[in-house]
Amino acid sequence: MTQHLTQQEQEAPVALVSGTASAVGAAVAQALADQGFHVLTCAPDARDSAALVRALAQAGDRLHAILLAGDALATAGLNAMTADLFRTFWEAEVERVVLGMQEAMRALRDRGAGGSLVGIMASPGEGPAGAAAAGAIEHFCRIAAVEAGAFPAPVRVNMVRAGKAAKTEGLAAASAWLAGPRSRMVTGVTLVVGDGG
Repeated sequence: MTQHLTQQEQEAPVALVSGTASAVGAAVAQALADQGFHVLTCAPDARDSAALVRALAQAGDRLHAILLAGDALATAGLNAMTADLFRTFWEAEVERVVLGMQEAMRALRDRGAGGSLVGIMASPGEGPAGAAAAGAIEHFCRIAAVEAGAFPAPVRVNMVRAGKAAKTEGLAAASAWLAGPRSRMVTGVTLVVGDGG
């Protein structure tokens, strides 16, 4: 679901968060709101970027940050993994992130004022499909950061990935930090969030 800016909120920087149907996505939206962002939300289908495109169109000129929250990655063991399951998962996870980031990068580039793009992986990526997808997404993030850093108004691209025993509030805090101005010198990194143990 998307939200419209009110008159009072027109001066606040805008952050768009997709995947807010998940606990992590909802927590990220709240963390951004606590930082003073006006938060727009959408929950696009895993293989359809149309909802994200519509939400980006409604975000307006104050769009500063876009955060794409993913679902938990597959944990099926190698013996239980079939070719169809692997392909389905790969399309749902990797394709969703790549296409979502592509649309987000275009929106921030066209806005022409820089900004921040953050992808969020809500699980450690266990199992063959999860691990492969997580590795691919992290590598894509680094490539996207190089490309977006060359825009006339550079855009930062980073990832947040759940480590062992990661908690929702930790993922949300890390994501909000990467979206905000305090991380303005950080791009092309994957920030792994865990329990510190």
